[in-house]
Amino acid sequence: MEDLRDYIEQLERRQQLLRITAEVDWNQELGAITRLACERRAPAPLFENIKGYPGHRVLGVAMGPDSSSLFGRVATALERPIDTHPLELIESIRTKLSRPVEPVVVDRGSAPCKETIHRGDDANLLDLPVPWIKSIDGGRYLGTSCIVVTKDPDTGWTNWGTYRCMLHDERSFGILLLPSEQHGGGILERYKSAGKPMPIAVVIGADPHSSLAAMTPFEKGVSESAMAGALKGSPVSLVECETSDLLVPATAEFVIEAEVHPGDLAMEGPFGEYTGHAAHSGLSPVARVSCITHRANPIFTMANPSKPYDDNGTPMSLMVSALIKSRLEAAGVPGASVFLPSPPIVTVVSAKARPGLAKRVFASVFSGYRMFSSGLVLVDEDVDITDMDQVWWAIATRLHPDRFEVVRRLPVTNPLLPHLTPEERSMWENSAWIMDATFPTSWTSEYRHKHTRVVDFADGWTEDIQRLVLDRWAEYGYGQR
Repeated sequence: MEDLRDYIEQLERRQQLLRITAEVDWNQELGAITRLACERRAPAPLFENIKGYPGHRVLGVAMGPDSSSLFGRVATALERPIDTHPLELIESIRTKLSRPVEPVVVDRGSAPCKETIHRGDDANLLDLPVPWIKSIDGGRYLGTSCIVVTKDPDTGWTNWGTYRCMLHDERSFGILLLPSEQHGGGILERYKSAGKPMPIAVVIGADPHSSLAAMTPFEKGVSESAMAGALKGSPVSLVECETSDLLVPATAEFVIEAEVHPGDLAMEGPFGEYTGHAAHSGLSPVARVSCITHRANPIFTMANPSKPYDDNGTPMSLMVSALIKSRLEAAGVPGASVFLPSPPIVTVVSAKARPGLAKRVFASVFSGYRMFSSGLVLVDEDVDITDMDQVWWAIATRLHPDRFEVVRRLPVTNPLLPHLTPEERSMWENSAWIMDATFPTSWTSEYRHKHTRVVDFADGWTEDIQRLVLDRWAEYGYGQR
């Protein structure tokens, strides 16, 4: 898939997309429809008739949950069958990310995102169908399903991230930039030190591989464009901006070029976030627009994060799971399975029990992911960590109170976590917890056999009885086995 339009074609072919031709208002109606589509696992809506915006289209919750699978649309983006098991998708992602593919830079004349160019006073954000998503939001949100491109002034490293952006007026918007080294906020701090404005580009409607790479918290210095190429299996095409030397996906639907000046702040938020809470409002950096480029008949993309899952948290669950599993292998914990249920705040790991396992897993999980994760559940290998009923069963039956631990005063860079106390927010700190729901390795096999045998259909009956019941399942009136 070369662009968003190829992805839309694939979604439609798999009956994962619905074209809505009835007129829909950008002011909250559009947001309510996309939220209900998520909660009912209905096809992703492509709105083709936006009130006041003829010629524009809006694609909502493009990677949200699907009726066939929570990760069905992510599987489509990765060109895998819809019903691919989440752990298989994670392994596929890990394999792809191990082979980065550097991007290629194309000429401006051949880049679809340059089909229409608005400079200076002609670059009007109000000409875009920016939705006011939720009634409780602080305004219209330009950036929800987007890529924000920034470049480190000292090293030249270019960072892609997905950060929320709230429209202020026709020429400016607020952007939530958190002060993390692997985040655009860390880059902004270096521009502040130098007393220079920071150029940024907000990319809307990128190809699915670039979008997945941008929402993944890779370590500082990693090229998200090369990781997008890894997911795609071929180079992503980039093109230089009109008013800066930033490189952006050439097939994007919209590119908004702007500058952030040190000390230029305005109120931003609140916004209904991936935590399922209306999180954080306060002074945030202001981006002043210099140029807008877009394709003909462009498609605006929007996410709608909320409780219990959405089109940002759902794919992030898989992407971060892949990163953490690779970290565990590097830390000497082979064979572990990792899964972050959406929203990706708690990490669940199954591994063969061994002395010191919990501490090693905790160190790997929180070494590069503190800005999101706040808890770790460790379970035995016989637990399906993608099934929360099984995870809760393991916690309820195997977690000894002595194996629950709270680790306090960890650095935090994510004010979106609703459980933070006022003191933690002011000090940029957090605590994290560990539930070690594995059976102790010191127990003898005789003790375990006597007291911890699993009782379910697969383990509680002999094979001949299981086979008899399965063979007669339809005869009982239950339908196919």
